[in-house]
Amino acid sequence: MKAAVIYYSKSGKTKAIADKIAAEFDAEVYSVEPQKAYGNYLSAVIRVGGEIRRKESPALKTKPGDFSAYDTVFIGFPVWYGTLPSFLQEYIKGSKLGKKRIIPFATAGANGKASSLETLRELLPDAEITDYFYTSRRKQQDVDAWLREIAGKETGRI
Repeated sequence: MKAAVIYYSKSGKTKAIADKIAAEFDAEVYSVEPQKAYGNYLSAVIRVGGEIRRKESPALKTKPGDFSAYDTVFIGFPVWYGTLPSFLQEYIKGSKLGKKRIIPFATAGANGKASSLETLRELLPDAEITDYFYTSRRKQQDVDAWLREIAGKETGRI
């Protein structure tokens, strides 16, 4: 598998998972950032709520990439208001991931598992979305077990 990891991490939790993926699969890592960084938790919640109400997407500091050399792309994100951050959605749309195998991983406070997966399906209707990993404060999932499962599928051990 030739893999890439696209992610955004505000708190560092999503980055930690991205780093584990990169180490496990020798994947290239692409950190996506908005032009204007989000502040502390409270100011970020207020800002994101306003962006959603106004249907705005912040400008990207990171320009969409060319992922034509990869067959598998991991996409990591925090769940904000039940879905992916809007600027990350714009990055994904601009990256033309087409018929790639997409393996999403999400970190959340409490909810948004199904709705964020549905957003990805809408953004990438031709992609094969598999092995979705979701962890939250309420229900911590084992990242290492998830990575072993994916690696086992790649080597035919599972």
